[in-house]
Amino acid sequence: MLRYLALTSSIDEIVSAIGSNGYFESEPLIGVATAEGRITIIEGNRRLTALKLLLGERFDDMPARIAQAVERAAHRPAIVPVAIYDARADVLNYLGNKHIAGVKPWGALAKARYARQLFEVANGADFNERARAVARTIGSRTDFITRALKAHDAYEVAAHHEFFDLPDVDEESVKFSLLSTALDYDGIQNFVYDNPDDPVDQRVINQDRLRELFSWMFVKHEQGRTRLGESRNLVQLSRVVSNPDALEKFRRGMDLDQAYRFTDGIDEEFDSIIVSVQSSLRTANSIVAEVHYSEPRAATVTSIERQARNLKTAFDENNAD
Repeated sequence: MLRYLALTSSIDEIVSAIGSNGYFESEPLIGVATAEGRITIIEGNRRLTALKLLLGERFDDMPARIAQAVERAAHRPAIVPVAIYDARADVLNYLGNKHIAGVKPWGALAKARYARQLFEVANGADFNERARAVARTIGSRTDFITRALKAHDAYEVAAHHEFFDLPDVDEESVKFSLLSTALDYDGIQNFVYDNPDDPVDQRVINQDRLRELFSWMFVKHEQGRTRLGESRNLVQLSRVVSNPDALEKFRRGMDLDQAYRFTDGIDEEFDSIIVSVQSSLRTANSIVAEVHYSEPRAATVTSIERQARNLKTAFDENNAD
């Protein structure tokens, strides 16, 4: 944990700040007393890491910039202020105010972890009531809390299984916000959960399918791209995993765009496009009398006419087949 925090949080800057100025009494660490008489730090772990480094703790392959910051330090505080609470739940409101509504916002994963902690101590007869209680506590929407909890639980399953030993997939490479968005699609929910129609807190995650989802979303292949590609392709992925034929082809290596063509989604996409084109053409016809003629405009109109004829021919041929 010391190594992880040191390498992922610009710890040399905190070491330099404390080493140059000492520890500010106005910013105590936040801790919870344990049954063994020890203190678990809940808030301020980067500062705690810096303090440990200043007092001599080391780890393998420690970057030179951290070692230099430690070496230059004029202050090496051994005693610092800690605000001690009896239970983690007593700290939750403070953390939410600081990291969600306050000036030091958390990332999506940290917010979801916080929402899960709040949910565990919230009052309510069922999942929805407890989710609403959490939403009121942090000034958010219930649907946001629900999405965060779903994604958090799926993430924790993956993390517990070492991210299924997928190549280069870890806490740093997994985009939690993308996972949260993915699990909001009905098709992906039906794919990942064995019982997707049950209440959120009673759903069972299919670990094999969650592994597949993580591999498609986060394992990078040629040119550093995942099989999902861009986040907007989640619409296609949701359609593909809902169609057994398309899913089988995708699992065998077919590109997502190609697999999507074996779903009903391609028909709906076509309908949406032609309705939009028809609406735009009607608008253009309604104002064309007021438009000045130009060669570029004439060329565009001619191109539209040609594309429309090609579309009609291709559509008629498809119908004949």
